Amino acid sequence: LRLLFCKTFRKQTKRGGTYLKTLDRLIYVPALGHASPREDANVHIYEAGPLLQSLFDGDFEAVLLSPQVLDLLGGGDSSDGESIDAYLERRVLAYLNDSTQEDKADRENALLALAVSCLHLFAQSNWTGPPVAIHVPDLLPPALLTSLTEPGALTSALLSSLLLDGESVYCLVGNPFLLLLARVLLVNCSAKLDSFELLPWWTLRYVSLHQQVLEERSPQLLGLAQTSIEKVMKYESLFSEGTLRNLSIQFHLECGYTSLTYYEYNPAKEHFQRAKELSGLNMNMIGALGKRTRFQQNFLAQLILDVKRKEDFPAPEPDRELTLSPTPLASLPKDHDLSDDTVLNQINLAEPGQYPMPDLSGEEQAVILGVCTDFQKNNPIHKLTEEELLAFTSVSPVSPCLVVAFPLKCCECPQLKKLAPCLINGTF
Repeated sequence: LRLLFCKTFRKQTKRGGTYLKTLDRLIYVPALGHASPREDANVHIYEAGPLLQSLFDGDFEAVLLSPQVLDLLGGGDSSDGESIDAYLERRVLAYLNDSTQEDKADRENALLALAVSCLHLFAQSNWTGPPVAIHVPDLLPPALLTSLTEPGALTSALLSSLLLDGESVYCLVGNPFLLLLARVLLVNCSAKLDSFELLPWWTLRYVSLHQQVLEERSPQLLGLAQTSIEKVMKYESLFSEGTLRNLSIQFHLECGYTSLTYYEYNPAKEHFQRAKELSGLNMNMIGALGKRTRFQQNFLAQLILDVKRKEDFPAPEPDRELTLSPTPLASLPKDHDLSDDTVLNQINLAEPGQYPMPDLSGEEQAVILGVCTDFQKNNPIHKLTEEELLAFTSVSPVSPCLVVAFPLKCCECPQLKKLAPCLINGTF
């Protein structure tokens, strides 16, 4: 999140403007671990400054409950019969239209910080945890909710606003107001935020979340996803070279998974292949002598994934590159032994040093799992397919880095759960 914001605002700075240059310092100083911008007398904190600081600190509720946002959401009057999404859109447009030329960019930044915080809080409420308690009546004006006083009426109204193409929303979804507000900001009012070249990337992430709470695939969301991908691709040169290459890897992985969601297999394969090229990894299925059971006498050919980094691609340097921070080992789920009477915990190779595994970054591990997912979706369910998938997923536990995608793969089929059964408590 922080990396994408840095690049977004840096591009704006290149177009000029004293405010944007000041905001560029506001973004970069916390990201690089230096003194807080509030401690720099030369940095002026505008309306968006505290929101961005809370966003970078991971305090998303502070963004939603900030005085600026509370005034934006609850400071207006509503007409009879006005829907919640129509009211929110009207308030956001009025907030932008009432701005002067000097504070227009500041208000746009505040709205983007709010949209990103809503996406994070919605994902936290429904997937990652811990639970988020949002009391919607405290955010909206009482006049807007006069007809929604019956128990469950407000939730029903919010779910109805999220209905697309006749596909209803999962009735037990948590905090649907957050997804609705994100939709208003990233879709309905996106034309007013066109100064952010990478705003469609956040729209793509909204599409992914919204689709997961619908009963079936939505053609409307598919079209929005395709349009968002095309818009971001026009500016890929902003973050595809040098230390920002990892951002391009993340983008293509997200595009690949989104394409798979809508059964767009060819575009998904292209995105995963592009992410693989950017990572500089070579992956080959090979046979190696090894033992798989405790009673096996002779070494037999075992299928493994040989991963090597291309010679012209240096190893990642976390201190110099903008990359994901590794999860501390103490925070990683514990990998328990299988304790099977016959099957070993992992393949015992005859010459383990012959196939050394490079030190993989978080993005590189995600690329391997992305290629694995693409392989799984394009091959039938078969015992041989499971063996090939096992070769992919066996790579990740060698150098655990991020608790994100590997638990998802462990839950894909029962055969893979033997790798790390305790990891099923993780989530993507």
